[in-house]
Amino acid sequence: MIKLDRVKVVNGMCSTASSHATENTHLLNVLNWSPLQSLTTSKSIMTDGTIGKDENETRSKNAYNTVKVSIEIQQKMFSLKSMFIDPSGRLVNYCQLRTSNIYHDLCEMAKHLTTITLDNVTENERKTFFINVYNLLTIHGIVSLNDRPKSVLDLNQFWKTTSYQIGPHLYSLDDIEHGILRGNKPHSNCTQRHFTFNDPRAKYSMRRCDPRIHFALNCGAHSCPPISIYSSSNIEKALNMATTSYCNSEIDIILENCEIRLSKLFLWYKNDFGRSEIDVLRWLTKYIDEPKQSLLRTLLERQNSKDNLHISYKTYNWMLNHHDSLISTTVAVNHYH
Repeated sequence: MIKLDRVKVVNGMCSTASSHATENTHLLNVLNWSPLQSLTTSKSIMTDGTIGKDENETRSKNAYNTVKVSIEIQQKMFSLKSMFIDPSGRLVNYCQLRTSNIYHDLCEMAKHLTTITLDNVTENERKTFFINVYNLLTIHGIVSLNDRPKSVLDLNQFWKTTSYQIGPHLYSLDDIEHGILRGNKPHSNCTQRHFTFNDPRAKYSMRRCDPRIHFALNCGAHSCPPISIYSSSNIEKALNMATTSYCNSEIDIILENCEIRLSKLFLWYKNDFGRSEIDVLRWLTKYIDEPKQSLLRTLLERQNSKDNLHISYKTYNWMLNHHDSLISTTVAVNHYH
């Protein structure tokens, strides 16, 4: 283990060791260190980000119910969405949010994550929890920045370092997306599984990769799917709705040219949908409405003849999904999917 030099509530600097205990350190933006921990320089963290025994004992005495915290996250996100996210669900007023009481409440609520356990929840509850936490952490990470970027690509290692402590472990945005929600599959630009075989966080990974999660996660860019709030009671219906909405808006079919234009999500994560581009298109037929569905099936039938399909991918807009107008403060009661 290695000593934890200093921790801040926002943009805290944590030292982590490599498997060979070398001086391999990097910055982690851990946004929810809890006062319950009373961390000092005498405290320590393990290589995987696990807090030492004393901290675990403290948390067990102050544990929050995981499902209760998950519902609290949903409720806070409803308030945030009603006031600071535009009706499309794609744009966030980060400036107004940062100075609001809602942001303060979200920061305080996020500290509860340090005290929960994920061992006694169902996989659906865990999936719902991590989707909502991912979207909350993205917003929290961007709002906490002193200088707002024009593009999320301007943020160095944003998805690798922006993190919450959940229970005894640290989870970055990449940990949540690839390690947990994608069933511990490799990142799109990597060949190795996200969590190593001995990483204690791997036991919370989904048993299989559900491709629909790609249309529920928002990483702060214009081309990302809309921000929604999910509940475990109807997560299946909610994911189907999110997937259908995104696929309908992001697939263009030109029958005359046998051309299909797709979001780059289908290129980066092709293996989550099937083994080939044709598998991706077959998967898509379940989540697009008429007349696109009939057009796509026609092109897939032609694929077996002399006609060839032309598949291209749209430019992904990485500009920050910021807007300057304030949304109505009326909270709709039917936002649950």
